Amino acid sequence: WIWKKYLVKGSNCREIVDNVVDMAHFFYVHFSFPTYFKNVLEGHVATQYQRGSGREDVRPPAKPGEPTLLTNESAASYHGPSFMIDELVYHYDDGSSIENVLINCHYPVTPTSFVLQYGIIVKKAAHLPGDRAERLAQASADHIGKGFEQDIAIWRNKTRIDNPLLCEEDGPVYQLRRWYEQFYVDVADVTPEMTNRFEFELDTTRPIEVWKQEVAANLAARSAATASV
Repeated sequence: WIWKKYLVKGSNCREIVDNVVDMAHFFYVHFSFPTYFKNVLEGHVATQYQRGSGREDVRPPAKPGEPTLLTNESAASYHGPSFMIDELVYHYDDGSSIENVLINCHYPVTPTSFVLQYGIIVKKAAHLPGDRAERLAQASADHIGKGFEQDIAIWRNKTRIDNPLLCEEDGPVYQLRRWYEQFYVDVADVTPEMTNRFEFELDTTRPIEVWKQEVAANLAARSAATASV
């Protein structure tokens, strides 16, 4: 396990849970195309199902002798208000896959600060020699940790807003917050709207069309800059 702990100031811990329904941040924050995105809220569990592929304009070159990461898939579930298990699988160009588990938990310190902890474990690739499997597992853990800390940078600068102005592709933010509210009221005040099963699949076709144009423009600009040197 790799385990880290942070004190996040200037933000409310609800901002972490909002990530469950945030499709667009995968492109802007994690530099990937979310090709599939679905939420299921039921009882005390809120789940995000996601599949994605890397952005060509920010993808780092593969190290010699190492496979190139192509796509990923994940199922991330909050069990209650503050404990999440995220099962991630990375798929590479040599046909191999790496299985990972990310867990995170948090607790409020004040209304505007919280302690956040996360851990990562990676399954070694059975088809690789020991040293290569170890390197690939470490690279996968580093990649996940870097991605999660990209989220932390956002939370350090994200204030609590109870009635945000949203567009359709922002996802079911209000439904998620209704689900989250059940943990802040007495049991007698928990309503069916907070716990009933709710499913929402976001169509990523149009966003990806626009984002691919942006990536193509970035690659063209990079190529032109290289040619002029």
